Amino acid sequence: MERRKYIRFEIPLDVIFKRSNNGDRYSEGVTKNFSRDGCCIESRAIDLTMNTPVDLRVRHPLKNVFVSICGDVVWKHQISAGWTAGIKFSDMDKEAKSEILDQAYNLWVERMREIKRE
Repeated sequence: MERRKYIRFEIPLDVIFKRSNNGDRYSEGVTKNFSRDGCCIESRAIDLTMNTPVDLRVRHPLKNVFVSICGDVVWKHQISAGWTAGIKFSDMDKEAKSEILDQAYNLWVERMREIKRE
């Protein structure tokens, strides 16, 4: 079984992304999960290869702003609706990361409470 350094929280956030240092247009997607050191994104059009540096802009869940993140593609898989890719963060604003993780944790706690009520 794979062991992860940090727990991943399911949180769907709008994301746009492109290869770093490149004139590509941004592609659109959504985060599937988010952790302290990375995230999984899903998109219909991922033209990324392993170890490619990427620039992401993730919509903050509590504010109407996009948060800039730099990272690297560490894996990608084709799925029926497009692709999923794992991104390992190399640079992200610490305050924004903390706020996103707090919101993701709060959503997780609420889901756990709902499950216990059933």
